[in-house]
Amino acid sequence: MLELFDLLRAHGWRVFVCSGGGRDFMRVIAEDTWGVLKENVIGSAPEWSYRDGRLVRDNELRGDLALGPGKPSHLFARTGRLPKFAAGNGDVDIEMLEVADFRLVIVHDDAEREYATTTGAERILEFATAEGWTMVSMRNDWNRIYVEGDTA
Repeated sequence: MLELFDLLRAHGWRVFVCSGGGRDFMRVIAEDTWGVLKENVIGSAPEWSYRDGRLVRDNELRGDLALGPGKPSHLFARTGRLPKFAAGNGDVDIEMLEVADFRLVIVHDDAEREYATTTGAERILEFATAEGWTMVSMRNDWNRIYVEGDTA
């Protein structure tokens, strides 16, 4: 995926990551691990309030979870547009891919170099096949999974 990020940036694309996982956690690792600016990480997050001269994390969720139908709404709320290109690997990515102009589904099928599983991806694999979305196999289409010496 890092090579894909580099390729997109080399051709003038802005790269965002949208995750149902905690946005604030993802922001901690995004720049050093993926080269994605913190402000380009979109995802589920708590509300924040300004009280007594400082920001305070509240216990309420800000909007819906950034999963399934929550992904397009988070993307639009953050960027003011829907994605031209989107990549996903799980059932929670279907709606994000539906609203994109180009859709890429990553198939985790390389038990030798990474892992092979379709758990949580059964629907997206069926949907992608039926809709003719582009699918890439980690086993058959990727020369490298990890770069030697990479600690990320």
